[in-house]
Amino acid sequence: MNLDLKNLNIIDLISEKHAKLRKIVSKTWIDMGKEGFTDTESYILSLIEKNELTVAQISRIIGISRQGTHKCVKGLIEKDYIMIKNQDSISRDKILSLTTKGKKFCEETLILKEKFENEIIKFIGESNFKILKECLSEDWLIDE
Repeated sequence: MNLDLKNLNIIDLISEKHAKLRKIVSKTWIDMGKEGFTDTESYILSLIEKNELTVAQISRIIGISRQGTHKCVKGLIEKDYIMIKNQDSISRDKILSLTTKGKKFCEETLILKEKFENEIIKFIGESNFKILKECLSEDWLIDE
């Protein structure tokens, strides 16, 4: 589907660009012969990379059911990308952390993202990129 981006409002424009960038990174990753990931799996890995979290915390952040999150987490555990850090059987919420394989995935996808970031800089210019990044980094949304 080829959208006329110039006629989109800012919310839809950011959403379209985000989806396209995620698709490019994912396609490049697979083209490199790597294992494919859903957007949700990739998002979960990036969240756990920043902070060890529980399934409940991840569910709240990404806005899907705890059951849906648990299903994704279970798959990532089976693929050896994340692990349950505390094996305390009393605690209902287990802390999730990256395995060595998970850390490597995050490092390698960061390199890919930096590559595409450099392509964006070449296209829109360094000063425009800096302004765009500063604008998107600001906390200008009203919390829910």
